[in-house]
Parts: sequence; C-alpha cells; structure tokens
Amino acid sequence: MVKKLLMGTGGLVLALNASAIFYPDPNLNAGIEVSSALLGLVVLFFAAKASTQQGAPAVESAPMPPCAPPPPPPRAEAEIVAFLALLQEQGRLVDFVKEDVAGASDQQLGVAARVVHAGCRKVLEEYFEIAAIHTGNEGDNVVLASGYDAAAHRLLGAVPENPPYTGKLIHPGWVARSVKLPRVTGTTDQRPWPVLAPAEVELGAA
Repeated sequence: MVKKLLMGTGGLVLALNASAIFYPDPNLNAGIEVSSALLGLVVLFFAAKASTQQGAPAVESAPMPPCAPPPPPPRAEAEIVAFLALLQEQGRLVDFVKEDVAGASDQQLGVAARVVHAGCRKVLEEYFEIAAIHTGNEGDNVVLASGYDAAAHRLLGAVPENPPYTGKLIHPGWVARSVKLPRVTGTTDQRPWPVLAPAEVELGAA
C-alpha cells in the first residue's frame, strides 16, 4: 500500500511541474511549489513509517506449554506401600487382615497366624533394625529420673507431679535404630502406587 502511495505522489508532482512548464503563470507556480512541499512532507512521513515497520522484529505468539503429567505421589508414602507389599508377599498380611475370621476356629487362626508371623518377621529383620527401649525383663522395677525421654515412655496409673518416677516395667518398648525401605518400582501415571499383591490368574483352568 505504501509503495502505491509513493508512486501516485511522484506522478502527481511530475504532473504539476509539467503544468508549470507548458502553462507558465506566477500564481500557478506558487501553488505548485506549495503543493510540492506538502507532498514531499507526506512522502517523508510514510517512508519513515514504512522503514520503522520493516525494521521491527516480528512478534510471534508464544507456544502453549504442554499439559504437565500429574505429579507423582510423595516418595515416602510410595515406599510405605511398597513395604506393605513385602509384608503381603512374605507373610500374607493383607490377606489375613482383610479376611473375615469371625467364623474361624482357634486352630485355623493359629495356623494362619504362624504363616503371617514368620513372613512378617523376616521382612522386619531385613528392612528394620529394631531394639528394645528397656533391656530388662517385664516385671522389673524401673526408675525414670528427671529429663527422661517422655516420648519413649507411657506412664500408667497414678502419676506424681514431678519425676523421678518408680514403677514396674509392663512392656519394654521398641525403637527403630535404622530403616531401609524398599525401592519403588512398577508404577505408572494411571497407577502411581505400587501393587500390594498382583491378581493371580491360572491359565487353562476355565
């Protein structure tokens, strides 16, 4: 568009100058000079505008960022699920807890408890270092002086206002010295938690 405007303006200036040559007249010459000056200013204005537009960088629309996948579950919670899966694999713990044992006999429960006990103990010994808080025997007298670890003790009965406390050891308590949680594997975006127990399908049994 600017190019066509410049060509038209040039043709108009050329026509005015030709008129001054073939039809000399003082008044006409003065009008031609004023018109030429105005047209020159118009040409300069549009030329400068066109130069600015050509030099300006092209503005490109920013691409839309891709949709981010859902964040994975917290690693600590996923490791807990993986550890529970080990208790299920080795001791059938989830099967045992989810089973309705209201109608089971003591003998049936005893057999199942042995399987759960052996498998869960194996997992605990492999992934936890567990130690007793008190190494004495149940029934021994215990004295808790001022500054004792309150979070590691539960006081039963009538508790005096201030230590030292003297009482009988009912349970030694347990504390974890070290923890080695299993590595989380086999998760997907659609199933972010580890599988507790895979569904078992016997082929050819239908």
